[in-house]
This record gives sequence, structure tokens and C-alpha cells, in this order.
Amino acid sequence: MRKIDLPPFDSAAFAEKYGPWAMIAGASEGTGACYAEQLAAMGLNLVLVSRRQEALDALGQRLAAAHGIEYRALTGDLTHPGMGSRLVEATADLDIGLYISNAGVDGAGHSFFGSPVDRSLKLLTMNAANVLEAVHGFGNRFLQRGKGGIVIMSSGAGLGGQPWLTMYSATKAFELNFVESLWAELDGQNIDIVGVAAPIMDTPTLRRATEGLGMDYSTIYDPNDVCALALAQLGKEPLVIVPDGPDEENIPQIQADRKARLVALAEWGKAYTAAANA
Repeated sequence: MRKIDLPPFDSAAFAEKYGPWAMIAGASEGTGACYAEQLAAMGLNLVLVSRRQEALDALGQRLAAAHGIEYRALTGDLTHPGMGSRLVEATADLDIGLYISNAGVDGAGHSFFGSPVDRSLKLLTMNAANVLEAVHGFGNRFLQRGKGGIVIMSSGAGLGGQPWLTMYSATKAFELNFVESLWAELDGQNIDIVGVAAPIMDTPTLRRATEGLGMDYSTIYDPNDVCALALAQLGKEPLVIVPDGPDEENIPQIQADRKARLVALAEWGKAYTAAANA
């Protein structure tokens, strides 16, 4: 399995800033479960969200026993309209300091015109509308409490168009641009946001989708490493782009160029706003 060189990480400082509760939307397995494991090991209490109550309870109970944390399981389908706002409302009694948007998987090989339009609309709801609602709700709560963090799991498919993965690619591009814009807007307010252009990872979903196809899993990434990198870069970078795919040698430069453009636009925006309000 491909490895990632992880930067130094202060788990105590992380827990202090982003605790005492974290919510993971899309938590039952794969990267969501990896985030849950890593956050529970730091002592953060967890709100776990997915469609499967049994899987959430099994994960939550195991982590509570291992790390002495509390957990709450919320079931819901993130392809349904209004779920983002429901997550915010359902946790009004908890002091949540970290929101992780981890839902949004889609299998390759789907023709946009050959698939029902409802399928595309569900992806649009899950990866755009509900992400927007949740980030808006939790972000405003974080601004009121004076600190907080948001992690958006996007995909390398969002870095450019991808045929037979049209809506997934398009909605993941929305997530990346959404995060970059908010990263600049939140500068100086002690609220951190990072987007992850995730690579192909060895998850249960991938295993099910590629069963019998002879895929070499040693050439892809460990989701634990990707999640650890995302948490380490929260508050440091707008995007985490893990080298993967046909242009992977260019990925470090792509990430640097996007950040440089974003910083320049942010400075322009500050100057424009100051002049407009003078």
C-alpha cells in the first residue's frame, strides 16, 4: 500500500481546539470510521452519522469502550434534501467543535444521459446542498463560540472533468472551490477549514466495487494515512491534494498554484472591500 509522509502532529492541541465533540457525516465504515478512530483516540466525543444504525452503534460502542468517550448515533440519508440542516438542529445541545463531511461516494461507469436524472440530483443534494447547509449551520456556531474546524472530504475527481463520473466530478469540484473560498473568508477568525482531494483508497466500498476485477490494492492509499494527513493540515492549508492518477507528479505544484491564486484573490478582495466601504 502506498504510504504518506505525515507531518508532526500535536494531538492534545488538536483536541483542545476542536473538541469536545466532533461530528462525522458518513461514519459507518471506510474513511469515516478512520476519522472516528483517530478522534476517539484523542479523547473527542463523537456524533456518528450514516444510514445504518447498527453499524454506527457497533463503531460507537467499540470506541467508547476503548477510549472512554461518549457517542451519539444519528441515522439519515444525505441524498435527501434538508439533511444538512437536520444535523445542525439535532445537535443543538452539544458543544461541537469539529464537523467532518465524509459522505459522497459514487461508482464509476455511469453515463450522465443514460442514467435517470434523479440519480444526478441525489449526488447534487449530497455533495452540494447538504454540505452547504451543514457548513453554514456549524460554521455560524463556531463563529459564536470563537473556534472550530471543518473537514470536507472531496476527491481528486474534482480537480478536472471526468467522463462516466460526470456528476461526482462536478459536485466534488464544487466542494473544493467552496472550501478554498471559505478558507480565505475565515482568515483571522480562528475557524479552520480544509478540503481533501482524496486519492483512491483501500476502503470497503472500493473492495465491493472492484471485487473480481484483479485490482492491485498495493498501489493505492491507506485511508488511515489520508485521514491523518487531513487532520494534521487543518488550520495550515486550504486543500490537501494527495498525488494520484495520470498527472500525480504535478500534484504538489497544482496544490501550490491553487493556494497562490487563492491568496492573491483574497488580498484583492480585502482591498476592494476596504475601498467600497471607505
